[in-house]
Amino acid sequence: MGRDTGNVLGGLAIILVGTGAVLSAVLFYFMFKYADEANLFMVILTTALIAVVSMGVAKGLIFISRNKFSK
Repeated sequence: MGRDTGNVLGGLAIILVGTGAVLSAVLFYFMFKYADEANLFMVILTTALIAVVSMGVAKGLIFISRNKFSK
């Protein structure tokens, strides 16, 4: 029988992904706002923050799945 990832990871993964999506959406908004103002430094900084948030979500999902599957 195969593992259903949605059932295995549960609510904590949903909260983690939802929080990451909201943070990324806010950062995308600011990135486009700074792009309209022609502020290159802040555009690069917000894209770096988006990358950090996405890497954090990926690391969190890996941590959750390893703890659930190791049992």
